[in-house]
Parts: sequence; structure tokens; C-alpha cells
Amino acid sequence: MESSLLPETNDQEGKSKLGNLLKANVVFLVFHLAINIHDLLVTQYLYKRYSDEVFDNKGSASTPNQTSKCYVNKSDPGYMLQEMVQERTANCQTILTAIRSSLAVISCMFLGAYSDFLGRRFLFIVPLIGEFLRQLFLTAVIYWSLDLKYLYIGEALEGISGGFNGVALASYAYTADNTPPKNSRTIGIALIDFTSYLAAAASSASTGYFMKDLGYLYPAVTTTSLILLSLLLVVVLLAETINTDRRLQYPSPVKAVKNVFGFYFSKDFGPKRSLFWLILAAYLISFFSQTGVYFVQYLFQLNLPFCWGPELIGYFYMALSLSRQLLGIPVIKLLHLCTSDPGICIITSVIQAAAFALDGLANTDVMLFSFVLPNGLAGPLLPTVNAIMSKMAPAEMQGSLFAGIGLVNIISGTIGITVFNEIYDATVKVHRGFAFFACAGFQLLSAVIIVIFLLASRRIVDTDTSTAVSINDTDWKPSPIISKDKAITETMT
Repeated sequence: MESSLLPETNDQEGKSKLGNLLKANVVFLVFHLAINIHDLLVTQYLYKRYSDEVFDNKGSASTPNQTSKCYVNKSDPGYMLQEMVQERTANCQTILTAIRSSLAVISCMFLGAYSDFLGRRFLFIVPLIGEFLRQLFLTAVIYWSLDLKYLYIGEALEGISGGFNGVALASYAYTADNTPPKNSRTIGIALIDFTSYLAAAASSASTGYFMKDLGYLYPAVTTTSLILLSLLLVVVLLAETINTDRRLQYPSPVKAVKNVFGFYFSKDFGPKRSLFWLILAAYLISFFSQTGVYFVQYLFQLNLPFCWGPELIGYFYMALSLSRQLLGIPVIKLLHLCTSDPGICIITSVIQAAAFALDGLANTDVMLFSFVLPNGLAGPLLPTVNAIMSKMAPAEMQGSLFAGIGLVNIISGTIGITVFNEIYDATVKVHRGFAFFACAGFQLLSAVIIVIFLLASRRIVDTDTSTAVSINDTDWKPSPIISKDKAITETMT
């Protein structure tokens, strides 16, 4: 049953606009093809550059990569040098992430808030331009074997424009604009994430062979071209979803910031503020750990006991992405038959914890690949949490809502990468998989918070006459009053 917390819509407005959703997913698919190639490329390129420096290799770092050599004997000088390469690679990744994320915190907040007035196309275009510039700097560094510090410039430009997080929040807001606040919105938001998994599957294996056979330059040129293509697709394909009359009503910067944080602090949301806090905490903890352990996974695979090369890493991430792509939507549809969105989050959190525990125990290739199936089953976790928050927020504030979620992504992702890199560095000689055990613990903590959210939502009844934060300098317009016998959980079923 849909709650009347949200404004009533006519039949046409209550239907998803499939054409717009398809076009947005095409844009996101092309964009994520580039991003997945970039992530694989940068980590392995940094590892190769530092390896050449430490081992004093004479070959160019832009030449084709060879399968990693692992040193088994800990007393071997090569083993200690290899440990140094891992540490330098992890530290450089941390610096790049910190530069990008610290700047994106401000840009994404204002981009999301103002997109509620200036339009979603604006929200797509600005970050894509910054991402294009970042790819250009990476290509230049690889082509001329420049100092790695030149990568900092590209990361700064990407951060100022919003970059990856800006495009992601644009995709979520655009999907919310084109779906009603029902189960179809959960599916629509999940499709954004699963589109990224499809892109990862398409790029992972091919990128491994690409780098092995042709080196690092051609993948860099490919990512630059794909970002440019996605920018052109936004200009040509995407229809605007924000009415032009709202563009004269955009708020002051102070008011825009209030809109982003109003869900958690404004009295206009009444008892729903506590629910926003709980579900945001669950999302933060889960995203923090999953993102933080992501780059550790690369280091885990490149070294003992696996010693994987680019091609095998590519196969692993292809399988990982395909499992989420193929299982994600069916899992949501199946669980919707017997439970609500919060129930889906609880179940998938537990499955995700089990998957990371299995990853931490892996000491053979088969055990590491066994991580793929439960991880795919847990795929709906984060998009479903996003959908819960989107359904709780007014339709005219979706940009502000996802701007806040974007801030959480940036801050928690940055801290997560730093924390898990440090955990890996501190425990690599004791137990290489310890970081994955820590990640599993965070997933269980997220599940506990969602249980509390579910129990609280059943007791809270929104009796306030408004669920919307003031978005202009003028007074707000009250939304329909929810009946006192309707619980907040009805918005999520």
C-alpha cells in the first residue's frame, strides 16, 4: 500500500517513463564502461610504475604488463621489495582519492541541490566534463611517462566538477523523477547499480587482455573516448525532467545547503528525521566498508598466495559483475513477494557479511571465486537502501536527497579506502584476509541498524501537515496529511 505522505498523482504520473529510464541507463552504461577500465588501469599502472622503480627495471611502464612475479621466501630481498611496492601503491591510491573526494564534497552538494531547479541535464554535463579532463591527464602521464604527481591535477579537476559521484547522483535523481514512489522505484534505482555491473562485466576481462597485449596507453585512450561519448549522449538523448518555471525559483546557496540537510535536521519532517538518520547510518556503514575494501581486493589478488595477472583479475571482476547483474533484479522481485524493502536490506546485509567472511578465508583460486555467488545475491543491498530514502522524500527534493547521499558516498568512501588500506598494511604479514573479516563485521552492524529502523518505523506515525522542507524563500506548501493509523513503513511496501 502506498502512503499518502507523498503528493497524489494521476494515472499518467503514477507510471514509470520507460523511454527516459532506458536512455539514462545507456548513458550510465557507457560512462561505467570507462570508469571500470579506469579503475583497473590506474591500480595496475601504479603497481607497475612503483615495481619498476623499486626493482630498478629498465623497461617503460607504458609497455605491456606481464604476469606478476611473487616471492615466496620472506627472507628474499625481492619479497621485501614487493611489500614496498604494495605499500607505495596503496598510499598513492589514498592520496588520489583524498584529493578527488575532498573537493567533490562541496561540488556534489550544490550540484544536487541546484539540479532540483536548473535541471538534471545540468547535473550530468558538469561532472562528465571534469571526468573527461581527468582521463586526459591520465593518458598524458602514461604516454610521456610523466611524474605520477601530474595525476593529482586530473583528480582535482574531477573533484571540483563532481566527477563520478556527480554522475551517479544525477542518475539516481533522474530515475526518481521518472518512477512513482512504489516498488518500481526500487527496481529503477537498482537498475542503475546493475547497469554498472553489466559495464564492469563487459570491460573487466577485455581490459586485462588489453593491458597485457597492448600496454596501458590504449586503455587510457579508450576511457577518454567513452567519457566523451557519454557526454554527447546526454546532450543528444536525455529529456529534461525539471519544469522550466522552477529555474526562476532556485534558492540561495545557504538555502540549498539547508535543503540537502533538512531531511535530518528540519522540524518539517517531524518524527521522520529519526528514520532518515537510522537508514542513513546503515547506508554509510555498509558503503564505507564495501568501498574501502575494494582496492584491497586488487592487492590481495596480485600477491601471495594468488599471484594473479591482469587477465585473471579481469575474469574475476567479470564474474563478480555478471553475478550481480543477473541475480540482482530477480532477488528483489522474489523478496518483494514476501517482505518489504527493509526486509530485503536485512537479508542481503547478512548474505554480504557471509560473502566477505568467505573472501577473508580464501587461500586458493577456487575459494576466492566462491565469493562471487553470495556477493551477487547481496547486490540489492545498497540500491534498496537508496530507494527507501527516495520514497520517504518529497518528489521535488530528490536532487537534494541524492546530493546528501553523494556526500556520504564521498566522505565514507574516502575514509573507508584509507582505513582499509591501513588495515591491510598492518595485517598483511599476519593474515592477508583480515580486512575482509572487518568488512563482514560492518555489514552485520548495518543489518542491526536496519532492524532498529524497521521496528521504529512501525511505531512512528507522521501527524505533521508537511513533509517538505522549505525550498524557496516563500512559505512551503503543505502536502496531504497522512492518516493517523498509517505507519511510515507503508511508504516502503
